[in-house]
Amino acid sequence: MLHFGFIDEPDVPAALALCHLAELDFSPMRTTYFLSRETVIPSKMDGMARWREALFAFMLKNANGNLRFFKLPFNRVIELGTQVEM
Repeated sequence: MLHFGFIDEPDVPAALALCHLAELDFSPMRTTYFLSRETVIPSKMDGMARWREALFAFMLKNANGNLRFFKLPFNRVIELGTQVEM
């Protein structure tokens, strides 16, 4: 299991490359990373103001994803998405 602190900049591939120190078999070129992605859809139901829902959806869409945050190689990642209605 990998542990990163609040101030750490997580680099998952670099951390996994250290598996050989614990005598674990790990091949970075045969590793696939699975990520989730949520798409927020503003709804017409009562609750949050529609402009706030639209602003939140816009900000979420344009935020840096997990791929960059964890420094994952883009050609080894599969993203599974879902739509969430607000």
